[in-house]
Amino acid sequence: MSSEPFKDPYNILHFIGFILVMLIPTLPASLSWLKVMGVL
Repeated sequence: MSSEPFKDPYNILHFIGFILVMLIPTLPASLSWLKVMGVL
């Protein structure tokens, strides 16, 4: 059974790639938020 998909390296790369694609549009906002957290 493939109850643990992250055992497959391809699935891990696909998951990381998906996260990167999702984070690209929010990168400026994320950086500004990190700056705010750094100030706090």
